Amino acid sequence: MAQWRPENNMKPTQKSLSGHVNNWVGDGLITRDQADRILAKYPVGSGSPAMMTFSIVGGLLCVLGLILTISANWQSIPREVKLGGLLTLLTASTLMGTEGNRRKWHPAITEIGYLFAAVLPLAGLALIGQSFNLSGSRFMLVFTWFLSVLFLPFLSLSPSAFVVWLAALFTMVPIGVEEYHWSLFTDQDNTISVIYAALGVAITVGSQLWSRANQLIQRAWGESLGLITTSLALFTYDLTIYYPKNHLQVWEILWGIVFILNLLAVFSGYKFGRRHLVTVGLMMIGVTIFSFYLRLAGSMMSTGMLFLTAGTLLLILLFAFHKLRKSILQ
Repeated sequence: MAQWRPENNMKPTQKSLSGHVNNWVGDGLITRDQADRILAKYPVGSGSPAMMTFSIVGGLLCVLGLILTISANWQSIPREVKLGGLLTLLTASTLMGTEGNRRKWHPAITEIGYLFAAVLPLAGLALIGQSFNLSGSRFMLVFTWFLSVLFLPFLSLSPSAFVVWLAALFTMVPIGVEEYHWSLFTDQDNTISVIYAALGVAITVGSQLWSRANQLIQRAWGESLGLITTSLALFTYDLTIYYPKNHLQVWEILWGIVFILNLLAVFSGYKFGRRHLVTVGLMMIGVTIFSFYLRLAGSMMSTGMLFLTAGTLLLILLFAFHKLRKSILQ
């Protein structure tokens, strides 16, 4: 097999290895699944996922700081200046993200630019509505924002834009159910849970398409968020309804499904080398076991004994799953 050595003692990344790995696939030395597993063990580029995450957090703080600064002087700013400034910021942030990506600037600069480009349309829509005294529903506001950034994550390949895209998508669900009074499953809360469960599955499946663009960070975030969303949606469905003792309660079935679903996620993470699936799957399995214990034992013990045993169980679960995760990922 062809040999590869890092130049100048630099740590290998997916970007530096992808050419060699693709050549191995073309030569028939390894399969595409094996290539993806090899690349998944290395950071995408010189910017690590931690750097990307902190860049997004920093960008959000900048956005909030800008909003608070403007809001403090909002009444004294003319309407034309407000709209012109917002349009200028939107254009500048889009150009910063585009040029940063093209000129290979530091990933933090690119991500902050795309983050502003994804968030500012929401501020612009709210500003236009206020300036021209337009009235409308919150759902239409968020829906229009979602449409305005619909293609941004896929054209820019930006993780921060993808996070904002997901945030807009998830925000529409409870607002839409509340404003349009959807009660398809017993009540509005259960309707929201069902929609979130289906949405989580769709995001997990759809995130596999990021592999074609070699954007493994977005794929990992989509898979993790989709798994967590579906698990929590099933976890909370019908949680507040109490049936007679001789009736099989819905939550018992759904929590069992959550347990099996995350067990499959751990197996998939182990088989395909996706560490995030192992981590999230074990975390949700631990939450399910702990919740089962609290639900079943809560009515049979005193408060002090329940806290004592629950704390002991939690420590055991944390230690056991930490050791299990390390053994799986080795």
